[in-house]
Amino acid sequence: TGIYGEDIPNQNGAPLRLVVPWKYGFKSIKSVVRITLTDKQPATSWNKANAREYGFYSNVNPEVDHPRWSQATERQLGGGLFASRVPTLMMNGYEEEVASLYAGMDLKKNF
Repeated sequence: TGIYGEDIPNQNGAPLRLVVPWKYGFKSIKSVVRITLTDKQPATSWNKANAREYGFYSNVNPEVDHPRWSQATERQLGGGLFASRVPTLMMNGYEEEVASLYAGMDLKKNF
């Protein structure tokens, strides 16, 4: 049980849960209030706030630095402030699962 949402509390995404593991936390879905199909890329709150720093796709390409910091390495969650940095994996390590979604896209431009 639980696999189809019957046991998922509303605050945890019931009756629909969308998991997008390769996105930053700031880009992950928080709630679904409506679904709109469009033929144009919509503006997002992060794009509006600072499009130069927060691209629409934000797929974590470690070869492209954020305007204010490198994305080449990261500290793993739970390691603490002084933990050693490790190389950032393309698409946060989900490349095999999601690379096809970015087929033909310039991942240097659409980081």
